[in-house]
Amino acid sequence: MSQSATYRAVLFGPNPIAAGTEVELEYVDGALQDVIVLEAVEDTETITRTYKRGHETEEPVPYRFVEEDSTEVAGEADIPN
Repeated sequence: MSQSATYRAVLFGPNPIAAGTEVELEYVDGALQDVIVLEAVEDTETITRTYKRGHETEEPVPYRFVEEDSTEVAGEADIPN
């Protein structure tokens, strides 16, 4: 039997992007990752999403949405006068 370097995980969050989406993750030092951070660039905006691993260890391993950070690369600040 061969040892796989990856495992299946499923992302859960408040948006449709992470509504039960399955992903394949790599083991870190032979263990499941506790926290994963995903980044996406939409137009000129970088969106960072953080997920924490649930208590379950059978595949697919559930990860729950923790945080979303959005930073604009270019553009004006939305500050009222």
